[in-house]
Amino acid sequence: MSKISQYLNEHLLGEVTTNAAVRKQLSTDGSMLSLTPEIVVYPRSTNDIRKVLRFTHQLADKGHAISVTARGAGTDQTGGAITQGILVSTTAHMDSIFEFDTKQRLVRVQPGTNFGSLQTALKLQGCYIPSFPDSSAYSTIGGAVANNASGRLSGQNGAIDESVTELEVVLANGDVIQTSRLSKKELSKKKGLQTLEGEIYRSVDNLIEDNRTLIDGQLDTGTIDNSGYANLRKVKHKNGTFDLTPLFVGAQGTLGIVSEMILKAEFYNNEEALVAIAVPDANNFVDLVDELRTLQPDALEVFDGELISLARTHGKRYNIFSLVDGESATPAVIAGLVLCSFRDFSERVRKRKFKKALKLSDKYGGVAEQALKPEVIQEISALRGAVYAAVYSEEKSTIVPSLFRGVYLPHARFEDFRDAVAVLEKATGIKLPYSGYATDGVYSFWPQFSLRSAVDKQKLLKFYDAFVKVVYEHGGSTVGEAAEGRIKSPFIEKRTSDEVAKLYTDLRTIFDPYGTLNAGVKQPVELRTIVAHLRTGYDGIDFAGYSSPS
Repeated sequence: MSKISQYLNEHLLGEVTTNAAVRKQLSTDGSMLSLTPEIVVYPRSTNDIRKVLRFTHQLADKGHAISVTARGAGTDQTGGAITQGILVSTTAHMDSIFEFDTKQRLVRVQPGTNFGSLQTALKLQGCYIPSFPDSSAYSTIGGAVANNASGRLSGQNGAIDESVTELEVVLANGDVIQTSRLSKKELSKKKGLQTLEGEIYRSVDNLIEDNRTLIDGQLDTGTIDNSGYANLRKVKHKNGTFDLTPLFVGAQGTLGIVSEMILKAEFYNNEEALVAIAVPDANNFVDLVDELRTLQPDALEVFDGELISLARTHGKRYNIFSLVDGESATPAVIAGLVLCSFRDFSERVRKRKFKKALKLSDKYGGVAEQALKPEVIQEISALRGAVYAAVYSEEKSTIVPSLFRGVYLPHARFEDFRDAVAVLEKATGIKLPYSGYATDGVYSFWPQFSLRSAVDKQKLLKFYDAFVKVVYEHGGSTVGEAAEGRIKSPFIEKRTSDEVAKLYTDLRTIFDPYGTLNAGVKQPVELRTIVAHLRTGYDGIDFAGYSSPS
């Protein structure tokens, strides 16, 4: 590989290294896996990425395939940002915010741009990207697009794909394309090109037409599911217009490497009404959450009683705990806690919803803490840290795997799901406390495991398989917040029909005939391969100390 490194160094503006310390540092992401790259590239431009992919494509054409993986801040929790091949790290140089069109609210950025910095810049213009993930303070916009990330406000705004309007993408052979919504006439011109781009447009259009029934029946189900290439359903509209942009969002760099993107920002409202409600009865808690959803809050964050109990056991104190306990010396039972936020631009509407939320709290026997002023809102918002107080406060030998985060569950099936999970908890002795966003039904579970031995690892994966089974039996998915990467692939593959699996394989082959784009990600992989790459010393705390911006 040293000859390859030398060749790339001679032809790129950016840096290329095989330094052992650098490679080791980039051998992990936010997942439980470890893969050490052979070469690390820090591109300075789209042209650098183009040269890397053109070179690896030529090598693959001669029978020497090397996987190329794009990486942002490395916060991916599924092993999608690591490789044993060439790692292309965008954060060093490709982190520019080029321009912002204030009239159309369109912002053009590079993939290595810090999401939090982008939000800060946009808020100075009275705008923001509403679908930010929890990791936005330290992750990149490129990573969010690669995973089709969602977050606290996605219930009202959708995932990040709703904000992406155009992309610049480097294809597997090094060609650069610009994606946008095309008319029938424009599509016809694209299909006439005698290039890889032309071949892609021709083949994808044919693939959609040949599999229309399958796409409508199995990809367009209403379930939040970022596995495979489900966004294929959004490429061709009934009026004949055609856009490859949605296909690259959530593809984790397996169809091409995104080198620039244009996103549509929304107006940002500084005014917020926030209410925290603690409920002593579990059934009342579920009913309260259901009714709060009808108020269409911007965010509806829930924390179950087990999680709150753990936080209190570890000594965490929030004002609402004192309100619940009153004069009693014994901590009162909290079956669930909810944070409900309203950011409607109309002050009248915002306060009306706020008052209704307080009435619902009384209706279901809750204790409410309300905030309309920024300083009080900040104080109540600190409740989001209850998760970390619950699972990371004490010195212990257990870890909290990221496998269980970002699970989608339909609202109508959530109670039945919880009953099934209670059975699983009882059978295994493993607790599954949860938090999440009730607006779109995406939750994270926080079980604790020991990973001291091979038997421990097998126990974890066996339990996860049982958990995944319960999720899918209740109409959910384990990839509601981001894509599946490497580590979730074996479990999702078992629940993907042969027809859909073939559709995805055919689609990927169109874009990447030699399999050089992020090999092993979003494709069938044996579980033993995953086990072989589970990293020793994993403690589950990668990026755990951060919370998302308000």
